This record gives sequence, C-alpha cells and structure tokens, in this order.
Amino acid sequence: MINWWNSLTTTQQIFALIAISSTVVIIIQTILLLIGLGDGGDADVDGDGVVDDVDGDGLALFSIRGIMTMLAVMGWSGMALLETSLPEGVSIFIAILLGLVMLVLMAYIMKLISKLQSSGNIDVGNTIGKVAQVYIPIAPNGQKAGKVTLTVQEKYTEFDAITTSNQTLKTGAYVRVVAVDDSGTLVVEPIGGGNTEK
Repeated sequence: MINWWNSLTTTQQIFALIAISSTVVIIIQTILLLIGLGDGGDADVDGDGVVDDVDGDGLALFSIRGIMTMLAVMGWSGMALLETSLPEGVSIFIAILLGLVMLVLMAYIMKLISKLQSSGNIDVGNTIGKVAQVYIPIAPNGQKAGKVTLTVQEKYTEFDAITTSNQTLKTGAYVRVVAVDDSGTLVVEPIGGGNTEK
C-alpha cells in the first residue's frame, strides 16, 4: 500500500485522497440509511447539511450526498485519467467536469425520488372540517401549540395544532379543524363542553 502511494504523482495523491475520503463517507451514509439512522431525503439545510430548494421546483444541488458523489467520481476518474497519455491539465479538467455532471445527475435523481415520496403524503388541507381529539393540551389564543390526532386520507395521524379560542383545550377534548396556517399547523375550535377550561 505504501509502495503504491509513493508511486503516485502529487496530483494523483490529491485525487486519491479526495476519492478515498468521499467514498468512505458515502459508504457510512449508506450503512446509516440501511439501519434507519440516516435521512433518506435531502430536503433542506437544517441539521442534515442540505441546502433548501428555494423555489420548490428547482434542483437542490448542494446536498451532502450529492457533493460526496461528485468528489468520489472526480477523484476516481482523475486518478484513472492521469494514468492515460492525456496531458495533466486536460485530465484534471475532464475529472472536474465528470464530477459536476454527477452532482447535477444526483440532484435530478433526488428530485424524482422526492416527487415519488410526496405523491403518497397526506394533504394537510384535507383536515379542514374534520373532528380531531386533543393529544397534548393546546394553550388559548394561539399562545402555544399542542397536538391533535385524527384520521385523514385513511391514516390515523398526529398534527401540531393551535386555537384562537380563549379556552385551554385539554387532553381528550374533541375539536374541529377550521383552518391550516402557513406552517402546516392546524387551527382548531372546541366542540361542545368537553375537557376545556377558561
């Protein structure tokens, strides 16, 4: 291994470091995903290192998965191309180009996967008018969100909820969904006199 490393030129060693380290990260990501500890989708840049898709229709190019794939392709292709008779500058250019093509391709693939996943998701707008049961108490006048459970699109689901009522909605109270705010939180009103307090 040491002999192989020493036989490489400085440029090849740089490409080898990029290729090996990014491939290790990809393997770790894949293992974590398979055992349920990874995040399967690259949606936004909160804790998972992914840049938000600004307009919702574009490609989220700069995900961790996409960048690591780009670096792996660039590294391995750079090493291979430097073994050919191509000039070093041309080899480096082609390797970078291949990496960028893979970055865009990965973003496109993730966009397609995201569309497939979202097709089965619950449309929160379908909750309006439905009766729900309070699971975590909801503070009055929108002060603090609680949680409600209800069946929507044949799925028993839990949602964050607030109320404009001046009553605290206690656990077990039945409420009606009257609106959904911009963040997807349900706006609910109490039904009858069950489990509320002034």
